[in-house]
Amino acid sequence: MASLRDTVKDYQEELRDGIAWVAFWKTGRSWNAEYFHLEMGDYLYPEDRSRMEEIKQADPAAVVVNGYYSGYLGEDRNLDELTAGVRRHYENGYSNIGEFIEAHDDRLPPELIEEARAAAHAAGLPFSEKPYRDGEDFNPYVFDGSMSMEDYELMHRMIEKERSERMEETILSGYLSNLGKYTEGRPAGEWVSFPTTAEHLKEVFDRIGIDGKNYGELHITEYQSSIAGLAGKLTELESLDELNYLSELLKMQFDDDREKFAAAITYGDHTRDLQDIINLAQNLDCYWIYPSVKTEEDYGHYLIEELDELELPEEAKNYFLYEEYGRDAAINDGGRFTEQGYIYNNRNTFTQWYDGRDVPEEYRVTPQPQEQADLDASAAIQTAATEQPPVLPIILSSEKPADKMKEITDRLEQGILGIYESDRYADYLRTMSKFHDYSLNNTILIAMQGGNLVKGYKQWEKEFDRHVKPGEKAIKILAPAPFTVKKQVEKIDPDTQKPVFDKNGKAVTEEKEIQIPAFRVVSVFDVSQTEGKELPDLGIKELTGDVEQYQDFFAALERTSPFVMGFEALSGGVKGRCNYEEKRISINEGMDELQNIKTAIHEIAHATLHDIDKDAPERPDRRTREVQAESVAYAVCQHYGLDTSDYSFGYIAGWSSGKELAELKGSLETIRSTAASLIDTIDGHFAEIQKAQDKEQTTEQAQTPQEATIQPEAEVAAPELPEETAPVQEKEAQTEPEADTGASSEAPQTTQPGQAAPAAPYYTINEAAAKRAKDMNSFSDYKQGSATAEYRHYVDEAVQLAERQKQRVDPMYHEKIDSLLDTYARKLAANMNKGYEIDARVPSILIAGGSNFPTRKKEKQNAARDSNYREWQDIQGLLDKIRSTGMGGISADDPQAVQKLEKKLENLEKSQETMKAVNAYYRKHKTLDGCPHLSPEQLEKLKADMASSWHLGDKPFATWALSNNSAEIRRVKDRIKSLSQQKEIGFVGWEFDGGKVEANTEANRLQIFFEDKPDEATREALKSNGFRWSPKAGAWQRQLTSNAYYAADYIKAIAPFTGEKPTELQRAHIRAQKEAAQKKPEQEAIYKVHANPRSDSRDNLYLLQAYIPQEDGKAKIGDVLYIGTPEKCRELMAQLTAGELTQGEVKELYAKTQTAAPEIPMPDPTISVKDMQEYGYAWDGMLPLQQEAAERLFHEDMSVYLLYEDGTEGLVDTLEDLQAHAQKGGLFGVEKETWEALREYNAMKQELRESEPSREALLLYGNEDTFGIYQLKNGKETRDLRFEPYDRIQAAGNSIDRGNYELIYTAPLTPGMSLEDIYTRFNIDHPKDFKGHSLSVSDVVVLHQNGQDTAHYVDSLGYKDVPEFLQPKNYLKAAEQTTEQNYNMIDGQINNTPTATELEEKAKAGGQISLAEYAEALKTDKERGKPAKQEKPSIRAQLKAAKEQAPKKQARQKTQDLERS
Repeated sequence: MASLRDTVKDYQEELRDGIAWVAFWKTGRSWNAEYFHLEMGDYLYPEDRSRMEEIKQADPAAVVVNGYYSGYLGEDRNLDELTAGVRRHYENGYSNIGEFIEAHDDRLPPELIEEARAAAHAAGLPFSEKPYRDGEDFNPYVFDGSMSMEDYELMHRMIEKERSERMEETILSGYLSNLGKYTEGRPAGEWVSFPTTAEHLKEVFDRIGIDGKNYGELHITEYQSSIAGLAGKLTELESLDELNYLSELLKMQFDDDREKFAAAITYGDHTRDLQDIINLAQNLDCYWIYPSVKTEEDYGHYLIEELDELELPEEAKNYFLYEEYGRDAAINDGGRFTEQGYIYNNRNTFTQWYDGRDVPEEYRVTPQPQEQADLDASAAIQTAATEQPPVLPIILSSEKPADKMKEITDRLEQGILGIYESDRYADYLRTMSKFHDYSLNNTILIAMQGGNLVKGYKQWEKEFDRHVKPGEKAIKILAPAPFTVKKQVEKIDPDTQKPVFDKNGKAVTEEKEIQIPAFRVVSVFDVSQTEGKELPDLGIKELTGDVEQYQDFFAALERTSPFVMGFEALSGGVKGRCNYEEKRISINEGMDELQNIKTAIHEIAHATLHDIDKDAPERPDRRTREVQAESVAYAVCQHYGLDTSDYSFGYIAGWSSGKELAELKGSLETIRSTAASLIDTIDGHFAEIQKAQDKEQTTEQAQTPQEATIQPEAEVAAPELPEETAPVQEKEAQTEPEADTGASSEAPQTTQPGQAAPAAPYYTINEAAAKRAKDMNSFSDYKQGSATAEYRHYVDEAVQLAERQKQRVDPMYHEKIDSLLDTYARKLAANMNKGYEIDARVPSILIAGGSNFPTRKKEKQNAARDSNYREWQDIQGLLDKIRSTGMGGISADDPQAVQKLEKKLENLEKSQETMKAVNAYYRKHKTLDGCPHLSPEQLEKLKADMASSWHLGDKPFATWALSNNSAEIRRVKDRIKSLSQQKEIGFVGWEFDGGKVEANTEANRLQIFFEDKPDEATREALKSNGFRWSPKAGAWQRQLTSNAYYAADYIKAIAPFTGEKPTELQRAHIRAQKEAAQKKPEQEAIYKVHANPRSDSRDNLYLLQAYIPQEDGKAKIGDVLYIGTPEKCRELMAQLTAGELTQGEVKELYAKTQTAAPEIPMPDPTISVKDMQEYGYAWDGMLPLQQEAAERLFHEDMSVYLLYEDGTEGLVDTLEDLQAHAQKGGLFGVEKETWEALREYNAMKQELRESEPSREALLLYGNEDTFGIYQLKNGKETRDLRFEPYDRIQAAGNSIDRGNYELIYTAPLTPGMSLEDIYTRFNIDHPKDFKGHSLSVSDVVVLHQNGQDTAHYVDSLGYKDVPEFLQPKNYLKAAEQTTEQNYNMIDGQINNTPTATELEEKAKAGGQISLAEYAEALKTDKERGKPAKQEKPSIRAQLKAAKEQAPKKQARQKTQDLERS
C-alpha cells in the first residue's frame, strides 16, 4: 500500500516546476499517480484522454494538478507541503479529473457528430465516429462498431476502386515522333502510355506514318513519368520493348517498392542506361531506405537514438552535433538524401536479370510491318541525296602570315560547330571520304569552302593539264612549314644512350639543330574552278554490283574486320549486330548485296572503335557509338561510290548540343582516322585478293584437262575430321529426321587420355546437312568437320563457364549446373542441326541466279530461320541461368527453395555470430591480432578496411553491418516460414463461366484455362494484372502467390461460379486447412526433465526432452524442447502433458528466451561501474549508488555501503552517516548478490500478485466492487462445452464447473455498470489489457458487489445465474501454493513466516533480513503460542556494535583478487 507522501515524493519535481499535469487517485487505501502532457493546442492526446477516463472510472474523486497552475503547490514548497496541497485538492474536490477532461477535450459534441454523419452520407462517403469520439483513426480492416455495416461496406468498395485506379495509373509515357517527317519539317507524333500492347502501337505507327518503307525510324522526343527522376534518365533512342518491360515491372511494385525505386533513381549508381534501370527495378533489395530521414541531422538522430550507435549522456545530447555526425556517416555509407528519404547501397549482390539482348517475349510490343522495315541502327531513314554545294572560298583580311594563321584557325573553330548542323554534316563526311589522307583541320576547311577535289595552282597544270579559270578565288588550307633552330643540348653517348660527363662531373653539351613544327596558310583550287583535259580515273572505283566483284570486296571486308563475320536470320528488322562478348558480327540474311556491304562496314566500325569494357569510363554512350559508326560507314561508302541516299543525320544537331568544342573536334578526329584506316586496309586486302585471282586464273589456264579431273577425287578421299581434332564422347542429338543421315550414325567414342576433366557433354552434329547448307549458300568449299568443331567450341566455352560457377557456389548447386549444361549442349546440337536443314532447303540467289527464283519458298525459309534463331537465343539464355545459379536469388519456383534458404540462413547466422565475437574481442584487447574468429586473410582485409575508414575505427564491424545482417536474417526466416506454410496449406482453384482456374503447385503457377479464346478486353485485363500466355501450358498464368489471387479479383471474366472473390475462396481454404491441422493430433510423446550435461549456470541447468514411444515398448529419443531452470522445465512439461502447449510452441518460447535475454538493470541508472572505478573503488562485487538511490534502498532495509576512494567500504548505520558522506562527494554501493536477491524477491511478489488464484482472491474477497470474466480453457475436455447454450449443457447432464474455466480479466465495477454494459464493452471496445476473445456464449461473468458474489452465464439470450459456479475455496492458500510450487518451497501452510530465532540465525550467518520481517516474526511467535523473545537491540544496532569492535575493513584484498583474475 502506497501512502500519499510516498506517491507525492515520486512526482515532487513535476509538482514544483509545473512541467506536467499529475493525476492522483485512490484504489482502496493505496494512492496512485501518473503524469500527463497536453498538446500545443492545450488539448489532451487521445491515448492520455482514454487513460484519464480509466482513472475516472476507478476513482471519480481523482484530481489533476499542476505546480504552476494549481494552488497550494509550487517550486518553493517542501515534500510535506506538497503532500498537504494534493490532499487539500482531493478532499475539497478542486481540479476534479472529470472537469479537467471536459475542459481539455477537443472531441465534438454528439449533435455535431450527427451533423457530420448526415453530411458524409449526403456526399456519398462512409462515416465513422471513432475520429470524433476519441480522436483516433480507425483501422479500415477491423470492424470496431464505430460505423454502420453499410458505411463499412461502402468504405471497402471505395478502397477497391482506389486500388483499381492506382493499378491503371500511367507509370511512364513518351511522345513517339516520326524522325523522317521531323527532319523534313513536318513533325508527326503521338503520346503513348506504357505498359502498352502491340496492337495499340501498330495503330499509333499508322497514324504518325511509320510504314517501314518511306519512313522507318522513330525517336521519342519527350517523356513523362509519375516516378520522380525517371524521365530524365531516358534518351530519345530507347527501345519500345524495353520501355514496356520496365513499365510492367514497375506496375507490379507495391507503394514501398515504388518509393524505394524512385529514391534509387536519384541515388544513380545503376541508371547508366535503360538496361541498367530494368535491372535496378528487380534489385531493390540491394538498398536500404529510411523514409523518415530527410536530412543529415535526421540521420544523426536516427543513428544515436534509434540504433544506439553511440551512448550519449542525457546532458550531452543538447550539445551533440547531430548534423555533422549524420553527414560523416552518410559519406561513409555512400548514401544520399532524397525526397523519399535516406538511401544507400547495402552491398547485396546486384543480379543482372536482363542482359540487354532480348526482351522477354511477353513484354515485346514493337509492331512488325507487313513488308519488313529495317529498323537497325546501321541504317537511317531515306532522304533525298543533297547536291554538291558551290565553292565558297574563305576571304582572309590579314596580311601578315601570323595574323592569317590566327584568322583561319578562328574560322576553323566556327566551322567545327557549323558542321554539326545536319545538312552540313553529310557534306563534311563526303569531303572526308575523298580526302581521307588529309588532316582533320584541312578536311574541315575543304568542306567549309565546298571543295570536291583540290590541288595547287601549278599542280593542276603539271599533273592534269588543267588551268584555273580567271577570277576564281583560292580555297585556303594549312600546309606544314617547319623551321630549324640551333640549341645547346646535353651530349648523349651513342653506345650507352646516357649523358656524357667531363672530368669535373659536369654534363657535356653540344650544339644541335632542332626542327620546330609550324604551319602556314596556302592556296588550292577545286576541280570545278579549273578547265582543260578530262580527268583520269583517280583510283576510286565504284562497285558495279556484279557477283564476282561483290565476293572479292566482301572477302576484303572479312579480312579487315577485327571480329568473325557471318550471316544469320535476325529478327525485328535488325540488319546487323556486333557481339563484343563473342567477338562476332552477324549480318541479316536475305538482304541485297550492297546492303550487306554497308551493314558490314557499319558493324566493323563498331568492332574497331567500341570493343572496350562496357563499364570503362572512356567507353562512349550508346548514341555517341551509333553516331561514330554511322559516320564512318557513310564516309567509307562514299569513298567506294556506294549509294548513300538512305543515310540521314537529322539527329546530329541534337546529339552535339551542349558538348564542348574539344569533345566535338575529338569525335571528328576519331571518325576521320577510323575511316581513313579502314579505307587503306580495305584497299590493301582488295588488291591482294584481285592479284591472287589473276595468278589463279593464269594457273588454271595452263592446267591440263586430266589434272582438272583428278582434283575432285583427291578432295573426296580427304578424312572427315581434321587430324588435330581429338575424339570425344558424343550423345545422340534430338533432331528432326534427315533424308540423308550422313555422319549422324557415328558411334560414341571415349575421352582421349590426358584430356582435362570433366568431359564436355557433346551431342552429334549432322555433317552431311551442314555440307548441303554450305553448298546451297556459298561458292567456297565446305571444310569437313567444321560444323562439329564450331558446335564443340560453343560447348567448351559453356563447360568452362560451368566450372567457374561451381567454384563460386555451394556444392549443393553443382548438380543443377550440370543439368543446365547438359540441356544447353543437347538443345544447341538440335538447334544447329535444324538450322542446317533449313539452310539446305532453298539455294541463295547468288547460286541459283535471279531467273525463276523460288521467292515463295525463300520467304518460308526466312521465316523458319527467324524461328530457329529465336530458339537459339533462348538456348543462349541457359548460359545466364548457369551464371546466376547459387548467386543470391532463390526463386520460389525452385523445388529446393526452403533447403537453400535454410542454408543461406545458417551462413547469415554464422556471419552474425562471427561479427559479434570479433567486435567483442576488439573491445577487450583493443587489437585484432590473435583473434581466433578470423583467418589470416580475413584479418588482413579487416585491418585494411579499418585503416581506410575512420567510421569503422571504433570497432571492426559497424552497427549498420550488424543491423543489416540481422534484418536479412529476419527476412530469410520470414520467407522460409512463408514458403513452408505455402506448401503445407496450398492453394485452391475454381471454375468460371467458360473455363477453370487451377493452382499448379508443381509449376508454381496459377493457371487459367479458357474453353475458347478470350476476347480482347479479357486479354488486356489478364495482361494488366500480370498474367501471361504460355503456349507450352496452354494457359494464362502467373506465379502462384497470394498476390496472384488479389490480381484475379480484378478480372471479371474469371469470377467464380459461387459469387465469391478468388481471395475469399483462398482465405476459406486456408481456414479449413488450419482447422484440419488443429484437429490432427500430434504424435504421442512422453516428456522428461533431466540435468543438462553442458550447463554453466542455473539458467541452463536442466533440459526438457521429448521421447517417442515405439511399437517394441521402447522410446525413441526426440527433440530437446527447452533448456532452463528446473522449475521452468517442469512447468512446461506439465503444460505439454495437459495439452495446453505444443512442442512447436515450447521451442518458440525457448528461441525467444535466447534472442531476448534482458540485462540485469542497475540499482541506480544515473551512475555506472566505470564511474565507480574512476572514483577509486574497483571491487566488481559492488554496484554503485548516488545519494538519492542510496537513501531509497536504506529506507527499504537493504545493506548500503559507504565507498571510499582507497578501495575500502563501510556499512551505513544511520541516515545522518549517509548524508554526511554524500556532502563529502562520496559514493555508495550495494552488493551485487543482495541486489539480485532483491530483484528475485520482487519478481516473486509480482508473480504472486498476477497469479490467477491471487487475482481471484482479490475479486471475491476485496474491499472494492469488482467484476471478473471467466472463459473456457483450451483442450479436449472443454470442446463440447464451448459456445453451448445453458439449456443444452443441462440436457447433456453437464454443469458449469469452475475447474473448466480460467480467469481472464478483472476490473473495478463502477456505479451504474450493468451486465449488459459489460457485454457491450467487451464486444465493441475492448480494454487494451484484455487478452481474451469477445464476450460470447459459454463465458461467465462474476460480480463482487457490496460484499456479495454472483455468477452469470452468458446465454444465447441474456444471462443465466449459475450459483454452482462459486464453490467454497481457499483462494489465499491456492495463491501461496502457486508461488511456493514455482519457487520450490511447498510446506502446505498458508503462512510461511519464519520465527524470530530463525531470522537472527540468518543475520548472524551474513544473510539480509528486514525490520518488517523481524516484527512480523515476533507477532507470529505470539500467535503460535510461543513466548516472545525479550526485547533486544535491532539487527542493525547489533551489526553496528560488531563493526565498532572490529578493525576497519580493508579493500577486499584487492591485490589478491587482481592476481586471481
